[in-house]
Amino acid sequence: MNYKKVFTLLTSLCVLPFGSVQASTQCTFWGEFKTQANTHMITLNKPSENQLVLSGNLLYRPLLKDEKHYWLGLQMVNPKVLLDKKPISAELYGVPFAVKINRQTKAIVEHHFAGKLKPTDEQKLLAIYQSLHIEHIHKRDITAPLTLTETDNLGQYKVQYQSNPDNSLTRQKLKYLNAKQDANLLDFATPKLHVDEFKLQLDHCGLKQLTGQNHTEVKTKSGDIKISVEQNIQFSLNPAPIPSAALLLSLDVNPLKWPQLSAKVLYPRPPAQPLKDAQTFISTLQAQDLAKLSSEALVQLLYDNEQYLGALKELIKSNSLSDKAMGRLLLMIGKNDSPNAHQLLVDVYLDNEIQGKQRFRSLMGLKYAEQPLDPKLVDLVLESASQTGTGEQRRLSNSAMMVLGVIAKNQAGSEFATYMGERLVEQLKQTSQTSRQVSILAALGNSGNADQQDQIAPFLTASEPKLRQQAADSLGKMPNEKSLKYITEQLGVETDKDTKASLLRAMGNNELDNQQINGLFSYSQSQPREIRLASIQALAAQTKTDPDLKPRLKTLIKGEKDQQVLRALMQAVYGN
Repeated sequence: MNYKKVFTLLTSLCVLPFGSVQASTQCTFWGEFKTQANTHMITLNKPSENQLVLSGNLLYRPLLKDEKHYWLGLQMVNPKVLLDKKPISAELYGVPFAVKINRQTKAIVEHHFAGKLKPTDEQKLLAIYQSLHIEHIHKRDITAPLTLTETDNLGQYKVQYQSNPDNSLTRQKLKYLNAKQDANLLDFATPKLHVDEFKLQLDHCGLKQLTGQNHTEVKTKSGDIKISVEQNIQFSLNPAPIPSAALLLSLDVNPLKWPQLSAKVLYPRPPAQPLKDAQTFISTLQAQDLAKLSSEALVQLLYDNEQYLGALKELIKSNSLSDKAMGRLLLMIGKNDSPNAHQLLVDVYLDNEIQGKQRFRSLMGLKYAEQPLDPKLVDLVLESASQTGTGEQRRLSNSAMMVLGVIAKNQAGSEFATYMGERLVEQLKQTSQTSRQVSILAALGNSGNADQQDQIAPFLTASEPKLRQQAADSLGKMPNEKSLKYITEQLGVETDKDTKASLLRAMGNNELDNQQINGLFSYSQSQPREIRLASIQALAAQTKTDPDLKPRLKTLIKGEKDQQVLRALMQAVYGN
């Protein structure tokens, strides 16, 4: 039995069915919130039950707006959680998060968190908003009962909205139509709905008051798991001033610029229990079969002995471990993400006497850094990467640049990410070597820092096609209206087929309007093959938010002869 999947389902069930909030892009408000969920579960004929109580003040803040989208931010302020009447840690519920809404369809197209949360914890927070989401009906006429088909974490359902004489709104979920089987859930039957009814009072800013209850049952088709959740919810607008210390209030209006709380902060570990000395640590490590040692055991061994990590350099240099063990060790050192781990990995990369394969692996380990690197280490890597060379050294230098970009993305919104972007731009301005410019552009793309778009865009018109292609790829990793404008303008004048293909793929990473989508379809029937393939890939990306494109893509299958393009079409229409 995969209990992680069961927990994901429980998370989905214990959502906050907070029927309706009319979001205003002018108002920031908060309200006292409390929910109690009683869960009864039978797993392989073994019954269990628990009670979860979540309370606090739910803060709601409008964020960045543009012509096509708007962001909404939420945070539980001073959350408290009781599990079976005993207090448990509630800090994760207090992480701010944001959802991006399409102005036209009112669909959620993106979400962002102010911390490196585990997927199950992300789902807990997203469930709060998914049950709040009423952007799609707040301007519709509901003087007569309005029945819609909607979707939540459990599946697709029918729901009715009805106005009441006291100007309140009743939201009643009628029945589930099917079960959602993706997102790592087990094979569940259609959920059974006993009751789901909420009464809401709204004002010009949003929700004033809410009361209601939900009782839902789900089970696997095999009957191995049965879960029943009964939930009561209360919400009332809090007239008291919102405390200025609430983190959401101080964050940038652009969620993509939010600093990220690291996993180490969100999931603190107990104090380390180091071995006697570095030699004992090395001996203990050598006595293990690192290729077979469980990840949990290796992670714990490295964590307990972070102070001795520097001693591993000589072990790595000796090349006495098997290739598989060496690769795993360097990967786990990277995931350790401590200052000593950063120092060791940079030392290994910089040592020309160490095998090139291990130096490359040390860079791959650095990709996992969520804690800022010491600026001195960044300078050492940049200095080494700036050295002209051939063969292996050039490949290592290019890899180092790209890894620095990945690290910056891991820490998007932080001072370190800003510093890293500025240093990469400095390097870009100081070199005229094409291969080095390509690697720096790739690093800037990996960073995802849209503040650097103006530094990348001029390379769309460079004389070298490789530079134009990389500039397109990098801008494609920073989807927004500005980068899309750069991409589409160059697409109109580009003559090189490979560069045009890069531009089309980059274009597809954005949310496109009907005219732009029609333009992609025109490219999907053109020559050469590279351009058709890229346009199909771009259109496939659009189907994630606009599934109605799939029938149009399906019409292209019959006429396509190239196997690679045909595979891309089949993937776009039918998925895996």
